[in-house]
Amino acid sequence: MALVAAGLILGSAFRESVEKRFDDTLNVYLSMLIGQLADMIGDGLASTPPDLDEPRFVLPLSGWYWMVVDADSSDVLQTSESLAGDAFPIPETLRTASPGSLLQSYVEGPTGEPLRIVGRRVAFGDGRWFLVVVGGAAAEIEADTARFTQRLALFLGLFAVIMVTTTLMLWRVSLRPLRRLGNELQAVREGRARHVSERLPLEIAPVAEALNMLIDSNQATLERARQHVGNLAHALKTPISVLVNDAGTDEAPLARSVREQTQTMQRQVRYYLERAQMAARDRVIGTVTDVAPTLERLHRAMARLGERRGLTIHLDFGEPVRFAGEQQDLEEIVGNLVDNALKWASCEVVIDVRAVPAGEAGQGTHRLFQIAIDDDGVGLSDADCVAVLSRGKRLDQSKPGSGLGLSIVAELVELYGGSLVLSRSAMGGLRVVTQLPRA
Repeated sequence: MALVAAGLILGSAFRESVEKRFDDTLNVYLSMLIGQLADMIGDGLASTPPDLDEPRFVLPLSGWYWMVVDADSSDVLQTSESLAGDAFPIPETLRTASPGSLLQSYVEGPTGEPLRIVGRRVAFGDGRWFLVVVGGAAAEIEADTARFTQRLALFLGLFAVIMVTTTLMLWRVSLRPLRRLGNELQAVREGRARHVSERLPLEIAPVAEALNMLIDSNQATLERARQHVGNLAHALKTPISVLVNDAGTDEAPLARSVREQTQTMQRQVRYYLERAQMAARDRVIGTVTDVAPTLERLHRAMARLGERRGLTIHLDFGEPVRFAGEQQDLEEIVGNLVDNALKWASCEVVIDVRAVPAGEAGQGTHRLFQIAIDDDGVGLSDADCVAVLSRGKRLDQSKPGSGLGLSIVAELVELYGGSLVLSRSAMGGLRVVTQLPRA
């Protein structure tokens, strides 16, 4: 845009310069013409016309003309031989111009070509006012301007190409460290590296250093949280176990109350310890887990458990996917869901793992994969599908468990920004679809 604007400005300035130079030439002829007319006005204008010593004023219809017109009657008194008895129009502004002022304008010549004219309103010794006009072919102005415009466009075009090429080269060179930093961050996010390189230009090196400090701080926070959670688990486990053992099988009211309260304490402690562990592990930078080997190991363990109950577990995979999270979290999610399916299935449980196409991912999420677990049990109603995710909610007390499994899974999935949906399975039982971030 700057070059286009510069081209327009330069083109306009050049045209003004050409017009001024052309007007200066015409003004010289006009002054010569007025001077000769002043010398011969006493002999009358009908005598031999002035000679401006310019062949173009003699050649018929050459494009260079002059005229002398009576200011009052508008009669043409004399013309150059090049007009061949014809005439060209005189602007009204010249007729009303102040004496001696110079008029510059464009008019149409006798053959229809544009003329650039200059003229003055003058009076000689007899007191009569005359309009003296000299014109030249404006095609010369247009030709000079066109040649300059072509050259200007060529030079500015070359200059633009050089500037754009130089800018692109500078852009690529100057942004190369940022692209390298972005690639290294991607490697950290995918678990292929632990830190980003700090061998960068001085302007960017502090950013890389700060990022590495953030990664280390994140890891240190994670380790401290895990240590505190483990310490808390050991600190609570022993007192609760002592209370359970002391209560024993005594059916006294106090013993029963102790057993009930300790069971409640165990459930609550387990629940909040699980939440603390999940919060500590939430989206650790650079942690990636291969889904296939993790679920295959889990499948082998669950399959043996299913065989004892007369159940079959099928594991199906689409394309290989990687979970953007920790392995123990993935095992916790799938393990709880499969364990729940085994409790209610009649004969079969199916685990299906697929990558979610980008167009089907939720808003703001670009890469997801889903784990769908189906069983052929009795299933749940829509209302029960919502209720069963509540903390400690158990719809059937006949099955063992604390009722915390699905709620823990739901919270863990939420921490990873995923989703958990319960619905009716095509196999007749429950279908649980979990979507998690994919690395």
